[in-house]
Formats: sequence, structure tokens, C-alpha cells
Amino acid sequence: MPNPFRSFRPALRALARSRSFTVTAVLTLALGVGAATAIFTLLERVVLDPLPYPQPERLVRLKNPVPGVGANTAWELSTAQYFYFADSSHTLDKVALFNQGLGILDGDQGRPAQRVQLAVVTASIFPLIGARAAVGRVIAHDDDVPGAPAVAMLSNGFWRRQFGADPGVVGRTIPLNGQPVQVVGVMAPGIALPGEPGQAVRLSTDIWVPADYNPAGPFYNNHTHPAIAQLAPGVTAAQAQAELARMTRVLPELYPNAYSQAFFTQYKFHTTVQPLKTYVVGHTAGYLWILFAAVGLVLAIACVNVVNLLLVRLEARRREFAVRSALGAGWRHLAADAFREGAVVALVAAVLGVGIAWVGIRWLVTLAPAGVPRLEDVRMDAGVLVFAAGLGLAVAALLALVPAWHARAERTMNLLGDGGRTSTTGVARRRLRSGLVVAQVALALVLVVSAGLLLRSFARLRAVDPGVDPRGVLTVGVYLPNNRYDSATRQWQFYSQLLTAVRALPGVTSAGLSEEVPFQGGYGCTVQGFEDQAVVARVKDAGQTTCAGQEPTSPGYFEAMGIPVLKGRDFTPADNDQPDRGAVVVSKAFADFFWPGQDPIGKGVAPNGTGKPFYHVVGVVGDVHSQTVNDPPARAIYYPVAPNNPKWAWAGGLTLVVRAATGNPSALLPQLRRVVSSIDPSVPLADAQDMSTIVFRSMSQLSFTMTLLGIAGVTALLLAAIGLYGVISYIVARRTNEIGVRLALGAQPSQVRGTVVREALTLALLGLGIGVPVALVSARVLGSLLYGVASWDPAAYLASAIVMLAIALLAAYFPARRAAGVDPAIALRAE
Repeated sequence: MPNPFRSFRPALRALARSRSFTVTAVLTLALGVGAATAIFTLLERVVLDPLPYPQPERLVRLKNPVPGVGANTAWELSTAQYFYFADSSHTLDKVALFNQGLGILDGDQGRPAQRVQLAVVTASIFPLIGARAAVGRVIAHDDDVPGAPAVAMLSNGFWRRQFGADPGVVGRTIPLNGQPVQVVGVMAPGIALPGEPGQAVRLSTDIWVPADYNPAGPFYNNHTHPAIAQLAPGVTAAQAQAELARMTRVLPELYPNAYSQAFFTQYKFHTTVQPLKTYVVGHTAGYLWILFAAVGLVLAIACVNVVNLLLVRLEARRREFAVRSALGAGWRHLAADAFREGAVVALVAAVLGVGIAWVGIRWLVTLAPAGVPRLEDVRMDAGVLVFAAGLGLAVAALLALVPAWHARAERTMNLLGDGGRTSTTGVARRRLRSGLVVAQVALALVLVVSAGLLLRSFARLRAVDPGVDPRGVLTVGVYLPNNRYDSATRQWQFYSQLLTAVRALPGVTSAGLSEEVPFQGGYGCTVQGFEDQAVVARVKDAGQTTCAGQEPTSPGYFEAMGIPVLKGRDFTPADNDQPDRGAVVVSKAFADFFWPGQDPIGKGVAPNGTGKPFYHVVGVVGDVHSQTVNDPPARAIYYPVAPNNPKWAWAGGLTLVVRAATGNPSALLPQLRRVVSSIDPSVPLADAQDMSTIVFRSMSQLSFTMTLLGIAGVTALLLAAIGLYGVISYIVARRTNEIGVRLALGAQPSQVRGTVVREALTLALLGLGIGVPVALVSARVLGSLLYGVASWDPAAYLASAIVMLAIALLAAYFPARRAAGVDPAIALRAE
């Protein structure tokens, strides 16, 4: 048997002589290999690679589902749970809490005040995430106790940006949130907290500070602390969950001031243990696997196209093979020559595909929605190159099988005779080529239907009223230093001056403040008190909770955000200047839930589950959404910025919302900075965002998947059209003499065109017949992405079938026209 690798020079010469075949085959395969490699790179980094922590397989996320609050609601851990689990669990080696928040680094040494990202953590988290110091030391357990001196670690990036990578910063005191804090170390690069699935904005950490929770309490039912833990050696997540379930049930006995048995019964409160990687990746894994399957179909269609091209090329070289066979070349020798040609095509396609993937990865990272974990780490590595090489080898093997089969089939035929055009083998080859085209049409239909379903979903989402008018709206965070604004009165004085100055700016039509803005994942769920206890009893009897998203809000906010006032009135300056008036505004969803069928105006309610003095509803506004428009409307209640109870105050950070008269609200940002600086230079602004961008980003997951599936669908359509065109053209070429005879005997050109078109439509209809049931099955995996559209939506299937038939007609048009234009005399002389 000849060595198939002895020389590739004849293969290169043969391919050079068939430039049309070579270029088409290489580009077709490179497109498929490049797309598959690009998506695999995302899949590998986001889903397949382990988390960048020591022993990541032992890390788990602890949560507290509360079905009584909501079907998908899960709370974080409380400090009581943290100390109890850390001290008493046998299945967990370590438990750690962490929180990300905002702080203010006061201006010093000529630097202005700035907002910083804080990580408030227990010291136990550092060994879990592999934290180490580049300079100095990490935060120790002695730093993480009540009464310990205030210390902090700087992140590596913040150290370089803010302090010029000066190692002398260790030991220095910095003014953080108005308090002197000693820097004990600088974190090594690449250390980060685990993220949240679907997090709208990925928060990086600037400064790490200890949490210093008190193990002696007091403890409250405050489930606001994200927690990770490390499983003991040999322990599974299921075993840990079984133990924590038993431990959670005794919380009312151990901490009666924080928990009651009635709370457990009403809300079905329990603790779950989930592998950290599974938690962080979330639904992203499913979306990426869908996209990987889609590009796999594109690659399959590309391979089918090249196989069809190869079959046509082999048909054209039958006489050459016959001569070589007559001179002593065996079928194995001929197959080896063809294999070398296929290997060259596959190799060049794989190399070109890597280049396409390299460009595609950068485009995908730019296009990908916020919330995809570890997206910033996506890059081509050895694993990706091995994957691309594997695809190239697989394609080479496929291309080797075709000529081997062809050569073996020809072995017993007398190719020097009539060419075998009427032989059984020739009929089989024709059926094979037609079958491959049918498969292409079926696979392309699956992709086109999927893209069509997502397109209809996206259109439905865009048609939903978001509850706000985002055009011309700018949002920017305003953060007040706690030491300077330590009372609600001082906070409102600043905010009142700010709003007066901002509204006076040229181009500003309205302005207001609120703690959260729609589509940012805020609002949360805080227990509310009600003056009418019958409301509380009715809600509890229904197994629901009285919690809602409470938002401190200023006058002008609803107008600036475009939220309509449906009943009653908006806030006025007097509601904050005289907070004992106790005015409150609620959303329609809030009013409908707590006072169904009643007039909410005048009803009494209080924040944080408190009682007197009660606020009274003065207005009802339109509903907004917390994260996406396909989520239920937020049950929101808006309180004045100045509370009616002097014993407590809201947090010092609110979001300024400004509506501009022009279409570019971001142009107002420099003026806003000057206004704030003129009132108090120590107050930083941050997170400036166009509201239109925020709303669009809320649909980015669907938009991203829809775009990529759409590209895959269009590519599949193009490849299917090329395949159909190639087969029909080949059939016309092989039947030239037959067509000439028919025309000579009086057949009309229109009849010839009809025959060719019917053959193309027959192949397309067979493909549709196979593709529709396959698409019905495969579309079910898109269920979580669809909104207002069923996976069997008739309009999507009908539109996709019409597109496929139109493509088939277009692919048949040129061969049909060429067939009808055959000169009978020339055709007969050729015969």
C-alpha cells in the first residue's frame, strides 16, 4: 500500500490547476472552522475551564431560597448563619462572607475625592480565592474582629492607577469614607471575587476592607451577605446541603430574636449548596452550548458542500483515473492521491479558520452582553489551537473517505467505454449528491427557524412598554461622604441645591434623584409596615410577603425618567422640606397587590417594616422593571429623600437623572461635574450612563444570541443555496444532450426551465419535510430565551419555509435559464 504522506507536490499541482474548486472549498471550510473555533473559545473559557481559585471543585455557593416570597427568590446568608455554619458544620472546611459596595476616598495630597469599589470581606475568604499580597500582607483574622484598627488592602490595578505602583503606600493612612484607614498590603494581580450570574455591570474591586462582624451579635434576619464555602475533603455538595438543611431548621432555637418557626413555615426558608462554578456560569452555559451547536450545523453544511464539490470534481476526472488505472495504478493509490489533496485543503482551511476565529473572538467579546462571566479572560490558547487542529483532521478524514469510496466503486467499471453514465453506480452518486443537498436544506432550516423565533421574541420585547421614556436621559451616581453628611437634613440640603442648579442648566428640561433606576437589577425587597393590619393578615394568609422595593426619591424624578403619574400627585419640595407630612408614592403594581380593588390614596405605610409615624399615599405612578421587560413589574414604593423619622436616614448615595432637550444627554456630564464641584468638591460623580443604553442592555442576552444565530442562519442559507446551485448545475451539464434532443423534438424552453426548477423545488421540499420536525424538537432548547412566542410559532416556521423555497428558486434560476438556452445542434454534435 502506498504511503499517503510520501509527497504532497502532485496534490498541490492538481489543486493549483483547479483554482475554482480549491478556493471555494478552502473558504467554505475556513468559515465553518473559524466560527466553530471562535464559539469554542468562549465556551472553553466561560464554561469548561475551572474557576481561577485553588481547588475550585471544592468551592460552593450558599443561598437561602424563600418560595413564599417568590418562585425564584433566594436570599443571601445572615451573620447568624455564617457563625453557626463556620463553627459547627462538619461538611464545610471554611465559610466566608463578602459584599461589594461603594466608598469615597477623600481627596488628599492634591487629589480630588473619588468613588471607589469596596470589597467588604471576612478574612476567611482569602485562602478560598487564593489571595496573596504583591506588597505587604493580606488582611488577617486579627483585623477582622470588632474594635480592631481600621486596615485595608489595595487592589493591584488601583494601586498602580492611584499611587503609581509606589510600594511605600504600605503603612500609609488613607482617608476612606471620612475615616483614617491604614494600608497593610497590595493585592497580587488577577485576584477577584466570584461574580453573580447575569450581573448587569461587573464590579471590580479597588479596596478590600475587613467586615469585622461580631460573633456575639446582636443577630437579625438580615440575609444580605453573599457566602462561599469550601467543602471538606471527600464531601459532595449534596452531603453538605443535607447537613445545612438540618442546621437551618434549628435556627429559631439558637437565635430566637432573629428567627421564628412561623417565618420558616410561611416563607419555606431553607439553605442550598451549589457548586460555585455552576452558580457563576448560570444560564450563560446553556446559551453558549446553543451557539456552539449552531456553528456545528454551519460546519456540517460547509462539509456537505465541499463533499458535493469533491464528487463533481471526481466525476470530471473519471477518464484521468481510468487511464491511470489502465497503466497499473490501484484504487488505493488513487485514493491516496485524493486524500493528499483533501488534506491540503483541510490544512489551509484550518489555518485560515484560526485567523477568522482570532478576529471573530474580538468581535464576540465586544458584542457579548454584560454579565457573561470571565469574558475579559477570553483568548486563544493551546487548547483552542488543538481544537482547531482536531477539526482540520476530522475534515481531512471526511474528504479522504469520499475519493476512497469513489475509487473503489469505479474499480470494476470499464471507464474507457461510455463513462458509466447509465450505470447503477452513476445513479447512486446522483442520489448521494441530491441527498446531501436535502440534508443541507434541512440543517439550514433548523438555524433559520431558530433565528426567526428569537427575532420575533426580540420584536415582542421591543414592543413592550418599558415604563420609562429613555430618550435623552442621563443617569449618574452622586455619593455623599458619611462623615460630612451624617443626617437626613444635611443630605437633603445638598440634594436640593444640586437639583436647583442642574435644572437651571441650558438644555436640561427636568431632573430628579432616586436610589435605583429601572433595568439595573436594583429595587430588592424590603418588608413594609401597614397602618391597616388587615392588609398584613391577608398577604400572610396568601403565603406572600409584605416586602417591596423601597426607593428614596426626590421631586422631578418621575418627570425626568418619563414615568407617568396615574393618580394623585408627584412629590413636591415641601414633602422633603417638611418630612413630617409623610407623603409617599407607590407604583401601580404595589397598589394592585396590597390594595386590590381599592383606592390607594391616603393609605398608610411605613418603610423597613416599621410603624408610626406612617406615610400616606399621595400618588400612584406607572410600573417599571427591575432588570428586563420580561420580568414582572417591580413592586415599588417611593419615599421622600428626607425621612419622617429623625432616628434614621437613607444611604448617602443616590442616582441623579437628567432629561436633556437634545438627543445627546452625555454632553451634559462636564456641566454636571462643575455644578457638583461648586457645591462641594468632596462629592464624586460616577457611573454616568445613557438610559437608552441601559434599556437596550437589558435585552442584550437575547440580542446577542439572536444576532449570532441570525448570522449562522444566513450563512447556512448561503451554503445551502450554493449546494443546491451546484447540484442543479451539474445535473444540467450532464443532461445537456438529453435537453438538446428534447428541444430538437419541439420542447419549449419554458418546459425545460420548469423541469429544472421542479427538480430544485423537489430537493428543497424534501429538505423542508425533514427539517421541520427536527426544528420543532431543537427549538425547545430556546424556551428560556423566548418571550411571547411559542417554540412552535407557525409564523416563524412559515416565514422560514418561504425563505428556503425562495432561495431554492434563486439557486435554480441560472441553471434553468442555461438549460433553456442550449443549442440543439451543438448538444447533438457533442453527443
